[in-house]
Amino acid sequence: MIRYSLYDASKAGVRIKSPLPVSIRENKYIFDYPCEDSSVCTEYSIVLQPGLYKFELYGASGGSYTGEVSTHHYETGECMPDSFVKLFNGNTRCLEYFDYGGAGGYVSGLINVKRLLQIYATIGGSGKYLTNSKCDPLENCYLRENMVPGGYGGGGSSPGYKNGAGSGGGQTSVKFLENTLYHRVIVSGGGGGADDYFQNDARGGSGGGLVAQGWWNETVYNGQYLANSSFGFTFGTAEAAPLDGSKNPKGVQKTAHYYDKCGGGGGWFGGFSSNYNNAGCGGGSSWVLTKGAYIPPGLIESRDEFYNYITKRKYNFDLNSEYLFTEVIHVPGIWQGNGCLIITVIKTLCFNSFISRCHLTNFLLGFEIFLS
Repeated sequence: MIRYSLYDASKAGVRIKSPLPVSIRENKYIFDYPCEDSSVCTEYSIVLQPGLYKFELYGASGGSYTGEVSTHHYETGECMPDSFVKLFNGNTRCLEYFDYGGAGGYVSGLINVKRLLQIYATIGGSGKYLTNSKCDPLENCYLRENMVPGGYGGGGSSPGYKNGAGSGGGQTSVKFLENTLYHRVIVSGGGGGADDYFQNDARGGSGGGLVAQGWWNETVYNGQYLANSSFGFTFGTAEAAPLDGSKNPKGVQKTAHYYDKCGGGGGWFGGFSSNYNNAGCGGGSSWVLTKGAYIPPGLIESRDEFYNYITKRKYNFDLNSEYLFTEVIHVPGIWQGNGCLIITVIKTLCFNSFISRCHLTNFLLGFEIFLS
């Protein structure tokens, strides 16, 4: 049995779904997005017993006018086959039209948990597509309090002016021991937001993959600004659409017009805003702690979506950690809507003198879940 609750249900602005959207199907625990607003939420707090587990994470999709996003498009414009989407239980379909946000990514892996383990799960919230009426003067659209917020989990905000634009989808991630960006061990990136829906000229990039996708700019793919394992807009957070040039010196400095700009997708590193009215925005990268993972060295700086400094510290684990995943699979752009986490209990470990304690723990955990 897995014990779970919400990390901070009383957090300001959070409205929790009732009943809590957790379903149990035999040995699978499916954690859906627990909040009513896709931009304001809290984490799941989960306790795992020793055992072998499979984790599957789906990042959230970027904002789109119709609320729908397409399956991952390759740089050539072709879609990933539907058979591949179904293989990993994705929920997207191929849409040839432009002006959609990016789909969220998928990542999975196995981990052997050796002792009772506290984990925290962020379920990504989908990006939004709204038209902003608070734009007189126009610059007011770019004030933090007036912007269309990105999805929970680091999605970048959009100004929503004047024909509407999509904010970015949030990452789905799992943290071990503590609920911080620096304790993330498996991450699935969110999709980038779309621009307006009237010219069939742009597309947000897919979230997911060790190297996430850029965006389509006037029907041409731009792969110059990509989130990956070592780089992106910032650690864990995507870029909100800037009024002028990007505050990140490696972001898009040139700007054209102030309307229809989108936000990037959250991820291990968040995606960039295209900073252009005829372009989508970049997806966020996925990442997993494995024996061969790239961990940024030294102190890793994290900033908010407007590039304001938050903190700087080392990543909490290393390649000799007991929390290494194996049999990892990355798939970009196969998820629409809010993200999702699936934990499959493959085997629980109860040995010798500990068996009575383990059975008692199973009973108590089951009793607690029944009561909740």
